[in-house]
This record gives sequence, C-alpha cells and structure tokens, in this order.
Amino acid sequence: MASPILTWQLRQIGARLRARRDELVVIGEQLMAMPDDADEVAMQRHRAHVIAEIARLEARQDALLDRM
Repeated sequence: MASPILTWQLRQIGARLRARRDELVVIGEQLMAMPDDADEVAMQRHRAHVIAEIARLEARQDALLDRM
C-alpha cells in the first residue's frame, strides 16, 4: 500500500504535468501564429524549457511509482 505522502506527491506531479502539457499546446499555437522574428526565438527557448521540465517530472513520477 502506498503511503499518504507518496500518493500526495504523485497527485502533485500529475497536476504539474497536466499544466505543463497544456502550456506546451498553447506555446505551439502561438508559434504557428507568430511571424519570424526575435519573439519566436524566445518562444522556442521557452518551449524547450517546458519540454525539459515535463521530462524531469515524468522521471520523478516514474521513480515514485517504482517505490509503490
């Protein structure tokens, strides 16, 4: 049986993952509507940051699930 702390951590990570995935969809939509300029470069950097955070959160989630 999972501890209450482990369950809480998994819920928190799940919520953060959903938020970051939603943010990634918005970034994609903004990039498609954005003309080629410096703002696009900044948005691409932000997109890369969000993708890296999603990967980090998924790895943490996997580690927590392995502990169950």
